[in-house]
Amino acid sequence: MITTKPASQTNPDKTEPVTTRPRHPIVITSLEQNIWQELEQKITHSLAHFHCTRLLDSTVLLLHKLITNLIKAMHYHAFQQAIGRDLSLDITDKNSDFNELLQNELIVHGDRNIEQFCKANNLQITLTFPEEEGTLIQIEYPANCDDNAYLDTRLARAIGFVLVKQAVDGHSPGYSAARIVRSITERPPQQLYTGHSLLLTPAEESAKTQVIFSKLNYGIIVFSSAGDILAISPAILDNLKLEISPASAHTLASIIPSHFYNDVLWGLALESEGGLFENYRTRIRLPQDDHLSILFNISGYRHHDMTIHTMWQIVSLDHKSTGTLAEGSILNEARVHNITRNYVPQLVEQKAREVVRLGGNVLPNEECQLAVLFCDIAGFTTYVENNETEESVIHTLNLILGRITKAVKQHEGMIDKFMGDCVMALFRKPHNAVLAALEINKHSYDFNSLRMRASKDLLLLRIGIHWGKVVIGNVGASGRLDWTTIGDVVNTASRLEKSCYPGAILISEELYETIAQISHPEISYSKRFYLKLKGKRNEQAVRYVQTASQPLLHDIFTIPAKN
Repeated sequence: MITTKPASQTNPDKTEPVTTRPRHPIVITSLEQNIWQELEQKITHSLAHFHCTRLLDSTVLLLHKLITNLIKAMHYHAFQQAIGRDLSLDITDKNSDFNELLQNELIVHGDRNIEQFCKANNLQITLTFPEEEGTLIQIEYPANCDDNAYLDTRLARAIGFVLVKQAVDGHSPGYSAARIVRSITERPPQQLYTGHSLLLTPAEESAKTQVIFSKLNYGIIVFSSAGDILAISPAILDNLKLEISPASAHTLASIIPSHFYNDVLWGLALESEGGLFENYRTRIRLPQDDHLSILFNISGYRHHDMTIHTMWQIVSLDHKSTGTLAEGSILNEARVHNITRNYVPQLVEQKAREVVRLGGNVLPNEECQLAVLFCDIAGFTTYVENNETEESVIHTLNLILGRITKAVKQHEGMIDKFMGDCVMALFRKPHNAVLAALEINKHSYDFNSLRMRASKDLLLLRIGIHWGKVVIGNVGASGRLDWTTIGDVVNTASRLEKSCYPGAILISEELYETIAQISHPEISYSKRFYLKLKGKRNEQAVRYVQTASQPLLHDIFTIPAKN
């Protein structure tokens, strides 16, 4: 989905030396394009010139907002042109029906049709990386989108970038250009980095702690071991709209939820080593207004005299008492996450983090190139029937799947799903899919060698891999969605696995052609031959792949090629 064109001739007068790294531009016509991985790589390289690679995430966020604004504006004007041309509507005066037509188009077809119109009419956003001193990136865009070319002012100022619009001269007709440049004059590294951080004196540390304590509205409560309030910060009483007097401490003690006393005073503070506890949350409803509550985050410790010293900070002021922010120990929440995280597809979690980092809250559909790997255990159903009473089938299955998962992650792959004894994994780098498959087969060979010595049935794996364009998107209904990979590449990879010889790895010719130029003498491929796959009209060209360390698979390399 990303098209490239040769970079323009560089300016010989620039002070920054030109590197030999290819500087092809990124051309964007749709928000659905998967440009962010390539963009991050180029931005990382550019930021290295500024000695501030730590700004990668915030810089990508800055560009994400700018590019999104430009694409939406370009699509808006493109749709205006298309409607005016096809329906002969007068939209120069902002026809009241236009916005509704645009929204209907996006709801029904996404931006696919508008993207095709943009491509047909040479409308695009182009990102180039001139590698000139002080310049991060140059952006060219249709001139009618000029009002939408702006940066998030606060974020740009914070990280030291500014958008400088260029003169139209020298650019394609109908296009404008802008550069994002460094707005902060960096001091030389020897002045910027002294090699040592400033060490605060105890007095300075105490002074800064008091300021932070006040700014963040912290308060202190000291409890007796029986739960009586012995001392309290006036700020806490003020936040709860209680009279600032010693007598109000008794009122507060009565409205603090009982779970706080059970969990903290007689739980965490007694059980935890040293009596320390952190990040416990409790909600207190104001006595004067039952519809208003305050959620506090509390940390503290047990003093040697058995009193409990606690520090309170407001997390949220809730007028509806909805309780959307959970109470209890954040440590417990972390434990729950630790239990459940392995049940969440790695691909979803990784993509969700990327979406949140870019300011979004919904997983978008994505079209990209992937290697899809299927692996299952040959004859596993028969094995289960014959061994249910002889050995733990679940333990054996988990042992195999665990080794498969480890190999996939080791080679930068992602587990999409488990389906009984079958695993589906995804790889953005096609060569890594083959390396992972070879690693899986090595584990399988070692595993089955042990089973052979114990006179147990062999559990041979079949692996099929295909490479091509897939769609990753939301499949299902509200309340039960899978963000998974669909398309012909997935179906073909599954068919290859089912057609594979037990104990072997079968790859498509498309994958072979993609990775064949990478030199790996330890990897050998069979001659090309053809298979008739279920549901496929044409025969599929395929090859077996193995390493020299797996002589047991040599026989399958004698399969004659079909020319």
